[in-house]
Amino acid sequence: MKRRTHFITSTYFISLIKSWLQGTRTRTEIILSTADVLQLSRIENTDVTCLLTTIAREMNEDFYTEIVTHINYDADTTPTRKGLIHHLNALLAERITLEEFKEWALWYSLDDDQLSAGIFEDFIVEYFCLDFLPANEDIFSPYMCKQVLEILEYTGSSPTQQKVALTLLPDHELQDFKEFLVQSASQHPSINQIDRYLMKKFGMDHESFPYMQELTTQGIITILKKAQLITT
Repeated sequence: MKRRTHFITSTYFISLIKSWLQGTRTRTEIILSTADVLQLSRIENTDVTCLLTTIAREMNEDFYTEIVTHINYDADTTPTRKGLIHHLNALLAERITLEEFKEWALWYSLDDDQLSAGIFEDFIVEYFCLDFLPANEDIFSPYMCKQVLEILEYTGSSPTQQKVALTLLPDHELQDFKEFLVQSASQHPSINQIDRYLMKKFGMDHESFPYMQELTTQGIITILKKAQLITT
């Protein structure tokens, strides 16, 4: 069947690229959704943005300038919570591989002199993509993926609570926090000592740490469950 390309504009490509960058469509979904108008068989092992931009440029040179302008300067070109949840679900359903998930989640990289705070619209997505996953890429697994999804969808949790829960997902991080709680219960550290630990561990001080009251009023097991957003 002849490909229907006469109606394609730069907006079509911009929408596709943004859906990939935000995460609302996976690589495979983009291939399927464009099968009747584009030949994307080359998409395997190729950056999605670069491939779509190349095809658009081959189709119309003017498309390239318009695409670059929108992708470089529009605000809605970073991973979103909806996109992260979409990719996590796709991974759990085996519609994408772990490597494909990492390719999307890690596409945004920071310059050496660039701070990570405030780049994404969603604080937790920013933390996951720029800090958590790069630090735990070697141990990130489908099981951990399921835990991340549960944290993101935990009803009533605040961004700081979700950050704490994500930070504690690796076993070594959870064990370190447990040791801190045991030590705090027996030695009653000063606020300055607590702040040093919380800042190093979570990037928070005692005023922003969401479980400060629990540190002095509840037992270690209860605090651990709350910090991991465990309800049972």
